[in-house]
Amino acid sequence: MPSLSGKTVLILGSDGFVGRNLARYCDERGWRHHDVGRAAGDLARWENVEAAFRAAPPADRIVHLVTRQRTGAVQYGIQGEMLQINSRIHLNVLEAWRLFQPQAKLITTGSSCAYPESDSLLAEEAYQTGPLHPSVLGYGLAKQVLAVGSAAHGRQYGLSWLHCIFATLYGPHDHKAPDRSHFVGGMLDRAVRERASGGAAFSVWGSPGVVREVLHVDDQIEAMLAADAAFSDTLLNCAANAPVTVDGVARAVLAALDWPAEPAYDPATFQGSRFKLLDSGRFLKATGWAPRIGLEEGLRGILRSDYGL
Repeated sequence: MPSLSGKTVLILGSDGFVGRNLARYCDERGWRHHDVGRAAGDLARWENVEAAFRAAPPADRIVHLVTRQRTGAVQYGIQGEMLQINSRIHLNVLEAWRLFQPQAKLITTGSSCAYPESDSLLAEEAYQTGPLHPSVLGYGLAKQVLAVGSAAHGRQYGLSWLHCIFATLYGPHDHKAPDRSHFVGGMLDRAVRERASGGAAFSVWGSPGVVREVLHVDDQIEAMLAADAAFSDTLLNCAANAPVTVDGVARAVLAALDWPAEPAYDPATFQGSRFKLLDSGRFLKATGWAPRIGLEEGLRGILRSDYGL
């Protein structure tokens, strides 16, 4: 596995879901990292970003994970807010990178929601070729600002960058609030609560046939490291080309909990896109990376670490 040994990593968003796990991953390997978390203030405000970058040591890598995110139906009503806040965060980080850490390679993260709606695999060539799903319009457009902004700054100022588009993640320390959790973490939390209440059915949001790709956060971190070692100055899908349905995830949750319930689907719940699957062929061919953690195994790990089960 590619290593950051001997390098200094500046982690922006170190107390968020991915950032907290990345900091822990670095600690377990003795890698140097400087963390910028919520104590630095709102990174949509330039003065906070400037202060955080001025206080940071010279870095070899900047991993930018800060984003304002909401999930589910609540997204529909705040698309302007998502666009404004996230675009300001991303543009501030790009400017601070140029001014204060130009020697560092900037690694930014993207989401499949920044691709247009499609019933086919989402290849990098499809980026910015069509409209986004209405539920993620503002959030996805801000991610496009980050990806295109990285390329623009790289070309104009001679900087090194990589925009990694992630799968849908799950793992320890994920948000549990219904309007913030990733769908796997939210599903697992709901199952834990419903089983504890003695229920015989498991309430699942969405439709059973909806297709996604999910990765444990540790696998995604390792995919990002593999991408960093093999690629620069490009937008890159970083996943495993391994689709799973919502029903498949629900049944893995039930197996991890050893709960003999049946999924109960409510058509009134948030649906989202019917199909989202990244075409990560370029990444996989160049790196040989493969995930290590199976879905049921990963879910059991969360039950131990986050729930004590």
